[in-house]
Amino acid sequence: MKAAFHFNAFHPSLSSNYGNNVEKLLFNILLSSRNLDLSSKILTGDLLLSNLAYDVIKTSEKTETRKFNQDKYFKNVTRWLKPENTIWSSMIIDRLMLALKDEIFIICFETIEMQLANYLDGQLREISEAYLGAMEVDDGSHIHWNLYSNSIGVRYRINNKTASVFWDSTCEESQDESTIERLKLIGFKQVSFENLNGRYTIFDEYHDFEHARRVAEWKKQCGNLLAFIADGVAHRIGDTVPDLGDKLWAALKTFTEAETNEEFAQVTASCRRIVEHVSDELFPPIDGEIEGRKLGTKQYRNRLLAFVDETRKSDTNIDLI
Repeated sequence: MKAAFHFNAFHPSLSSNYGNNVEKLLFNILLSSRNLDLSSKILTGDLLLSNLAYDVIKTSEKTETRKFNQDKYFKNVTRWLKPENTIWSSMIIDRLMLALKDEIFIICFETIEMQLANYLDGQLREISEAYLGAMEVDDGSHIHWNLYSNSIGVRYRINNKTASVFWDSTCEESQDESTIERLKLIGFKQVSFENLNGRYTIFDEYHDFEHARRVAEWKKQCGNLLAFIADGVAHRIGDTVPDLGDKLWAALKTFTEAETNEEFAQVTASCRRIVEHVSDELFPPIDGEIEGRKLGTKQYRNRLLAFVDETRKSDTNIDLI
């Protein structure tokens, strides 16, 4: 999911250089995770809620004035916190109400797993009084797209404990060596520049709300589909293989806690044993062949295919009846 972490920019604990201090705070927590599994672009900047609350009044053909609309501002705050679709949110409302009078700084992960988002949220709550909470970003909501995808800049790409600093090839001065050094001091093992190649600029034909909305809807529907498929598989074979849930849980737990190649190899071996176990339960080994396939003890893949063939034929016969 896409998620943003929010901070009171004017909190005394952050000082005037709040952006760098917030990045150091969050990235230190991120890099301290023993089982870090992250590949994401990072966007940072101020939450520009007030900018969306101005009425534009034309004074002549060539000039116009902007007037702040307080009612529109409060409506935007409500739409921001409660967009059209249900989202995950851990905002600390009492802190947020105070920070709305000042400035709110955002660090947004373009993609992050829920487990890691919850970990960062919990750690930040414990150590930072400037922290306001986290929120899932829904690019299918026009106000979310404006606040997070259109109004703050894409700054970094993080792949576990290495980082890239984005720069615009049209402006050589956008290569800031001090940012490289700052991220290295925070603890990233390797930091380099990465060319944006015109992305997220006026030359990017895909940087608009409609494209972002379609991508957001695709991600959500795809996630729901995969969850539905997994649930369907577990339901269909759960009665025949009742201990499957425990075995899958154990393998997943080992995977999430793995740190070395040996531990990941153990996960792979566990998954193979699970497949073999399911094969034994669904289609026990037999002597001989079916349609040219051996179905002995070692041929567990063939036995799974044979089970699928039998099931499909059985379903077809029922339909014909």
